[in-house]
Amino acid sequence: MKRVFSRIALCAIAFASFACAPESNGLERKFYTCDFEGEAWDALVDSSVNGDNLLNGTIAPSWHDEASDLAGEVSQPFPGYWEGVALSNHCSKDCEANGSPRDQLYVYVDAAYSGKNFIICNAFMNSPYIRFKSKRSYIKSMRVALTTYSYNATMNGNHLTPPLASNESIWVEAVGYTINEQGEEQEEATTKFYLYKNGAPAFDGWERWYLTSLPMVDKVVFNIKWDGVGEYNPYPAYFAIDDIEVVRSEKIQE
Repeated sequence: MKRVFSRIALCAIAFASFACAPESNGLERKFYTCDFEGEAWDALVDSSVNGDNLLNGTIAPSWHDEASDLAGEVSQPFPGYWEGVALSNHCSKDCEANGSPRDQLYVYVDAAYSGKNFIICNAFMNSPYIRFKSKRSYIKSMRVALTTYSYNATMNGNHLTPPLASNESIWVEAVGYTINEQGEEQEEATTKFYLYKNGAPAFDGWERWYLTSLPMVDKVVFNIKWDGVGEYNPYPAYFAIDDIEVVRSEKIQE
């Protein structure tokens, strides 16, 4: 265990050194924040709180931020359901009115962390992910929030599951991958972030998740984990992200 913590500490120190030390060899550090704001992003927000337009093709299933080079997409595992990473601007802390399975795009906050838009990760059957389309980079941090549907089911229970027990927790693992020229993925490191801990929400509003223990990667896959009894997580596997901070070295522009 001490060795694991030492490796995490070394990764964090290495990232801090990268972020603070001066660049050389014709390179400079560039910092980008993908905040999902602007007309192009607004057009990707589903007016349906269940993501119906994602499923019928009214809204494009993928997105790409040119500045940070981050990209994401949604898919349809079978009719009536979507998974992946989708745009939203729907916010509500009213579980009675907006906490049903038909309210998948509501986030359990009063507003986005910045602006009005954010993304929601849904791991209904497979693991959602974000990736760098062409420039392997570091992710410094991102803001995370709970969704209204997942909060309602986790804290209050529903027809499928009881409320989360006082000795149970739910967390997200971010797994960083590099991808070689042949398209082969190599798992590099994992970091985790608690959504619910010991039967209660681990935070309120938007919480900052530092991913500095991950090295420079091409792709980050999110896995929802649960430590209760059973073979699978019975709670809705959703969470929201805003303001992803990206750092990378680039050639100095003359």
